[in-house]
Amino acid sequence: MDYCLIAFSSSSGAIQAQRVLKGHVAFQTMPVLREISASCGIALRLPPESAEEAAALLSGSELRPGEFTLYAVTGQGPGLTAEPIQ
Repeated sequence: MDYCLIAFSSSSGAIQAQRVLKGHVAFQTMPVLREISASCGIALRLPPESAEEAAALLSGSELRPGEFTLYAVTGQGPGLTAEPIQ
């Protein structure tokens, strides 16, 4: 796994997640990858070692169940794969 990506079912969920993670987990806001079809278009990219902490923080927040999905992203270009890990 090269990095993790968190995709959201709504823009408001993505914004709320940014507030929850800020100051706890390093992340970058980016567009969702083409390989991930179901999402609002906003994603958060984070290092693999932060995935577990980010998932715990988001699960303990006010986000609705199913509001976000964590993906393991490997490769780039045509060889890129994004697999759900949550």
